[in-house]
Amino acid sequence: MDVAAVLELVARARPRDGLVLVGIGGHGGAGKTTLARAIPGAQIVSTDEFWHGSGFDIDRLRREVVEPLRSGEPARFASFDWKAQAPRGERVVEPRGVVVIEGVCALHRTLRDAYAVRVWVDAPRDVRLARGIARDGEEARSRWEDVWMPQEDRYVAEDDPIPSAHLVVDGSESS
Repeated sequence: MDVAAVLELVARARPRDGLVLVGIGGHGGAGKTTLARAIPGAQIVSTDEFWHGSGFDIDRLRREVVEPLRSGEPARFASFDWKAQAPRGERVVEPRGVVVIEGVCALHRTLRDAYAVRVWVDAPRDVRLARGIARDGEEARSRWEDVWMPQEDRYVAEDDPIPSAHLVVDGSESS
């Protein structure tokens, strides 16, 4: 994964009142979280934290995270723990430094203009599926193949996030 190219984009981004907002999108298992964690000192918000049982609440993400941060205010939001599938409690993200919003729908059309840097992480379907199964267990294979991956494909076809990215990186080698 070309972390250096991403770090260069982040370094070149003009901070807005001391804040550089970065969006990292990509299919599940592509390497988005790995890339976000490779940005030194970044505060990371995952779209997974905005899961509400049937989908991601992008409007709430925009209202509770993006808009306050862009206004110079801390973002306060009720976080959902994807792994535990349970509420995690309130999180606070300060409007300073680099804040990364990462997730499948992080480059959603309603969020794109807020980012100083937009990155799409790509990886072949078989790599993404293998990572999903490794993380979630073999019992999740059907959910990945029959539910998640088709939903993600529909999102990408309908919302067209890839052309909005300043950079597309290959996440094949990340783990």
